[in-house]
Amino acid sequence: MLKRSTVVTLLLAILLIAPLSAQTPSGEISGVVNDQTAAAVAGVKVALVNLATNATREVQTNDSGLYAFPALAPGIYTLKAEKQGFRAVERKNIEVLVGSANRIDLALEVGEITNVVEVAGGAPILQSENASIGTVIENRSIVELPLNGRNYLQLTSLIPGATTNGPASAQGVQRMGGQRNSFALNVSGQRIHFNHYSLDGIENTDLNFNSYMLLPSLDAIREFKVESGLFDAEYGRAIAQVNVSTKSGGNQFHGTLFEFLRNSALDAKNYFDRADRPIPPFKRNQYGATVGGPVQIPKLYNGKDRLFFMFNWEGLRERKALTQTINVPLAAERLGDFSANPSIIYDPRTRVFDAAGNVTAAPTAFAGNKIPDNRIHPVSRKLLAFYPLPQNGNRVGNFLNDESKRIDADQYTYRVDFTESSNSSWFFRHSISHELGLDPYPIPNMGINTDTDVQQGVIANTRTIGSSKVNDMRIGLSRLVNGHISPRANVQNVVKELGINIPSDNPLYWGVPNIITTGISNLGEESDAPFINYDTTFQLIDNFSWTFGKHSAKFGGEWRRVRYNQIGGVVTRGRFNFDGRFTQQPLLAAAQRGGSAVADFLLGHFNNSEGQIGAPVANFRSNYFALYAQDNWKITPKLTLNYGLRWENDQPFRDKHDAIVNIDFRWDNSFEPIYVRAGSGDPYAGSVPFRLASDIKYVRDGRFGSRAYRNDLNDIAPRLGIAYQINSKTVLRTGAGIYYVRDIGNAVFDIVRNAPFTVRRSEPAESFRPNLSFEQPFARTGAPTFILINQFDEPSSYVGQ
Repeated sequence: MLKRSTVVTLLLAILLIAPLSAQTPSGEISGVVNDQTAAAVAGVKVALVNLATNATREVQTNDSGLYAFPALAPGIYTLKAEKQGFRAVERKNIEVLVGSANRIDLALEVGEITNVVEVAGGAPILQSENASIGTVIENRSIVELPLNGRNYLQLTSLIPGATTNGPASAQGVQRMGGQRNSFALNVSGQRIHFNHYSLDGIENTDLNFNSYMLLPSLDAIREFKVESGLFDAEYGRAIAQVNVSTKSGGNQFHGTLFEFLRNSALDAKNYFDRADRPIPPFKRNQYGATVGGPVQIPKLYNGKDRLFFMFNWEGLRERKALTQTINVPLAAERLGDFSANPSIIYDPRTRVFDAAGNVTAAPTAFAGNKIPDNRIHPVSRKLLAFYPLPQNGNRVGNFLNDESKRIDADQYTYRVDFTESSNSSWFFRHSISHELGLDPYPIPNMGINTDTDVQQGVIANTRTIGSSKVNDMRIGLSRLVNGHISPRANVQNVVKELGINIPSDNPLYWGVPNIITTGISNLGEESDAPFINYDTTFQLIDNFSWTFGKHSAKFGGEWRRVRYNQIGGVVTRGRFNFDGRFTQQPLLAAAQRGGSAVADFLLGHFNNSEGQIGAPVANFRSNYFALYAQDNWKITPKLTLNYGLRWENDQPFRDKHDAIVNIDFRWDNSFEPIYVRAGSGDPYAGSVPFRLASDIKYVRDGRFGSRAYRNDLNDIAPRLGIAYQINSKTVLRTGAGIYYVRDIGNAVFDIVRNAPFTVRRSEPAESFRPNLSFEQPFARTGAPTFILINQFDEPSSYVGQ
């Protein structure tokens, strides 16, 4: 995958609905206070009250009559402006959505301050302060619209320019597992890996596949927003931002209790279910509860107006039989009897070869088209035990497997909000999620186990400094543990029991090898297992807002410390292909050659073998730094200019034990590729399981430093936007920006699969002579047949919009 993806587009949008401001877990309200002559009024006290918590913030208008309330928690507010000599003005029921920039101008009339003019809410507030484009899905839509599985991300299909599908990627199906691989989001034509997920303003993006980590319960979500372009310099990384805001408690107690039930008693048969059998069993129970309100301890503490809580719990139990019609060897053919097979089965031992390895004389067919019992390979005989017996005499579709897919999942979220004073508020949230699943494969008793655990915590403080400055600080910690493991891992060393000559000492790699036989359903447990992650992201974010003159400026930065630990096995138990070539008569025309892939399997003659020796283990570490400056300049009451600059340094991964082995090469093949281990010194220092052949160049001379690729310090991302309010119903927007994106971590992980830490081979057999066997799966020596390269000098990937 190329590391630079350049798509430059000038986006001009005239929107009649309310597109919102940049991706953030909070919103803002700003505006200008004028008198009856349309002159700006300075020194007006403007108060904003959150109706749920009664929390109040106050500011004063500046010399330009401008006021601003940045970093507001989503909710319903009342706005009031007052100054001596003028009648007070009040506007109620202002809804602040996640990421919204609400422009509310107020007009003061001469009179007594005790007289209050109440302004009706009227039409939805027009978003005219910036060029950002995004869509908010509010709580009512989240709760009331029917969603299969209660996954809020299904609602992203309502967003212009967004498409949803699943699974997330072919590699995601094999390696990510669980419910996360059942959903993919594409926004504005960008790659699904270019999305960025955040929850309450902190990282919620999986390091491996850029999918989400935690999927919060619908009843814990207040609202969410998908930012589809032209957001300001405060936000980096992907072109599509998905930000979720959780609910908080308030002065009133609220709660929900739910149970969603689906089962086979209420279902009809699907097309593939057999008419003579009952509907395959299906049971799905999804249940939970949510409660929130003020913290109250009778006779000790009353948290009204100050301290609030929210607690959510959700569980899922699912058992779903998956109807899979498969092909298994016929009962007679399992014993070597192919007399009912129209193809003639030839004995490969009777082939005659010339010096070049070509067949010169026709082989002899097995008598009666039956393979003698003593010719059936002992490994093949043992492997037959893993195939079920056919349920009918058909060669195709002779077994119906209805094993059940199992999911057991629970999650808990609790949140505490604290109003320290009118100038300071805090919140803390902690979420825990656990999912355990089993996905059956076509052959019974194979499948894959998935175990996913997520923990996430965030603490945030919003502090008002004077009447024109606000600081918003967040600290977050996210941890993902994802295991994708074969059912027989740590239980049964099948490869050793079978007698296949592939090292199988690591119990994590135990299981049934992969047998691919033409005409028969594939046997074996997941080839991309084990795949285990233990990832941690620590995050510190600080944003400082300052309103002065006609400017609303913001400055800030972000630091992330990433630990990305991964074990990734591929074909560790071996993969063997049988296509019937060795029981054919190769001197005949293709349609007359006969042979059988099952017969080749019984004889133990495979046409290709593949395997991996060693355990690819990454202990990656990385830092991410970002600084930005953003200004929204209100040039005229109708024209706003948004401009900003962001610098990012998304450092490449380094391995804790220098297990990175990259390849130094040239596209023109001007010199032989060189294996280059990270760091300097002895290339075999530490736990290096293999030594490369002397004719293979392997060095550790510091040419690539200690990282997976070059650290690019030139990631500067300018942003520019213009918003012009044509009339009370129409805003014209245009803008452009550069957005840097990060490749999926799993692509970088591949370079710890290189020799000498891991050796992976794939070898075809000779065309006519069965030179490979279970006793000797690989006949050739030399360099590994798989070499994985990460182009070291490539600059950072980015998208222009």
